[in-house]
Amino acid sequence: VLVAGVILAGVIPTGDRAGTTATDPSASATPSASTTVEATVEATVEATVEETVEATVEETVEETACAEGGECQVGDTGPGGGIVFYVASSPFTCAPDRGSTCTYLEAGTPIGKSYLCDPNIYSRLRPAEGIGLGSQNTYLATYCPDGTLQAVKEMTAGGKSDWFVPSRDEMQLAYDNREVIGLSVGQNFAYWSSSLGNSGGTAETFRTDINYWNSNYYAGSSSFRAIPMRNF
Repeated sequence: VLVAGVILAGVIPTGDRAGTTATDPSASATPSASTTVEATVEATVEATVEETVEATVEETVEETACAEGGECQVGDTGPGGGIVFYVASSPFTCAPDRGSTCTYLEAGTPIGKSYLCDPNIYSRLRPAEGIGLGSQNTYLATYCPDGTLQAVKEMTAGGKSDWFVPSRDEMQLAYDNREVIGLSVGQNFAYWSSSLGNSGGTAETFRTDINYWNSNYYAGSSSFRAIPMRNF
């Protein structure tokens, strides 16, 4: 520019206005390194939580039921279709030959009144009363041709053929857990055990209405109910 004979060097303004500098709009759109890290961490945490929840749900759904051989709690339906009423804190010896260990007792549907067995056969058995001994008591009566013992031995409820008449202690446990198995206690009902009584030809019987044990002759003259059981 020529002003009064003097040449002035001019500055050509740039940007939207003179004296300002244009900015690249793409520069502000680029995420910072910290923003990228935070997003990555959040995505990773969310994915991990989702995978954990899914795995937990799948594991819960696939848990084996008591009736199918899984862990049992009092009140569960057992493998034989009865009700689990006893869970031992540690395994107990069981089975007719006492060669196995069991943790659970399962009660089936009570059966009607009958005599227990032939006294000439059953009186030879020892008075086994403990938990896990009902099976041995029942199956040692090998030649008991009829009566409650034989009827229980022939049971196949739930596809199981190892039902037995409970020992005294097993029957007592059933009474102690009567609400779990729905045991009637107010109708003067009495139930056989497979434990010998206080003299030959007798077996221990239990009156549920008065919580009372007695010894009764188990041939044709005495007729009581029984609660089939399994241990497993």
